[in-house]
Amino acid sequence: MNTPLARALPAVYAAAALRVAFPLVVLPVMAARLGADQFGQLSLFLVWAGLISTVVEGGFLAAATRDAVRADAAGRARLATQVFSARCALSLLVLPLAFGVVWVFVPQASEAHPWSASLLLALLACVLGWPATWYMQASQQLHRWALVELGVYAAWLVAALALVHSVAAYLVLNIVAALLLAVLGWGWLARDLAQTPAQAPLWSRAAVRPGLRLGWTMMPVAVAGAAYSYALPAVASSQMERSQLGIYYLADRIVRSVLNAAEPMFQLVYPRIVARFALGPRVALRYAARWAGAGLAVGAALLAIAVLGWPLVRGNIALAGQGVDALLLEQVFAVLGLLLPLLLGWKFFGYWMLGSGGFDRAYRACVFVGGVFGVTAAWLLAQRGAVALAWVALTVEAVVIATALAGIAITLQVRGRAR
Repeated sequence: MNTPLARALPAVYAAAALRVAFPLVVLPVMAARLGADQFGQLSLFLVWAGLISTVVEGGFLAAATRDAVRADAAGRARLATQVFSARCALSLLVLPLAFGVVWVFVPQASEAHPWSASLLLALLACVLGWPATWYMQASQQLHRWALVELGVYAAWLVAALALVHSVAAYLVLNIVAALLLAVLGWGWLARDLAQTPAQAPLWSRAAVRPGLRLGWTMMPVAVAGAAYSYALPAVASSQMERSQLGIYYLADRIVRSVLNAAEPMFQLVYPRIVARFALGPRVALRYAARWAGAGLAVGAALLAIAVLGWPLVRGNIALAGQGVDALLLEQVFAVLGLLLPLLLGWKFFGYWMLGSGGFDRAYRACVFVGGVFGVTAAWLLAQRGAVALAWVALTVEAVVIATALAGIAITLQVRGRAR
């Protein structure tokens, strides 16, 4: 089903608007309620949950989506069984990982209630990794699924503002919302497949190994890719003051939320890029380039609006009286804001690489190089504070893009010699 973008966009952007509202509305309120140190503790849990969840997600958002776009009903049913079974196996790794994180990076929790803190972290990481987004994306049903997300996110936002006054309460509410989305998504997938002759049980012991093989092609990429957003503050957390970590996390989440607002567009365009490879790689590249140009222009406009609008809100930052340094927050924003034009333009080319199937090595290489560079730089520079970490985040993305372009050039050169 090839739904026109004009029909698909309103629903997915309504849900995206609520996702943007969390860092813009809820996180500042949480920072004001909890104070700088406790908000830094919450930030630590959230960044590690996001990082560990990539293990459960298993790389299927990239690998399974690409295969499902090209598959018939029987192929999608087989992919669903493989993804579900592999994620069940991957979920077994979460609790020991969470306990290790709490013991090493959250010393206050490890001294008082290590198992309860570890269980909260493990549950959140697990449910965050379980959505069936790969199927909604491949079957072009994101616009319909967005209505479900809209209801869940709206309820979550209202409940967070009304009820949450502690780190544990925020984490529990986050777990409930993410679990509900995972259950509803896989229920949707199961109902779809039940209407086809290809119906099969979601769990199959025999499907675990092929599912892990499928995900392994992209899972290391997903884990390394998380380094740009989650692993940088996670690694830095062992050396950075909690107040500095909280400021970086707040600024990073707000900028990333604006970038994530474009994610529905990426999810809708990616299958179309894959489909255009049937007409040739140049056709697909031209299509991706048009979207990249539009993304660059939108990112530049958003950055200009942020620069012009900041003086209007600078004096009204409610966080200043809660131990949060408003000037430092402004400095971090000034660096991370450069990510807007950079990534809104580049990501369409990244999806062209991924959708081609011919640049997988170059794609993996750029993500790995960026991940290693980012983690190493964060470890070395974390003591210099939030602004230094922001420069690391920006430099990482530049390194990724440069490595990707070099990988494409090398791949094309090797192909030319082989001919």
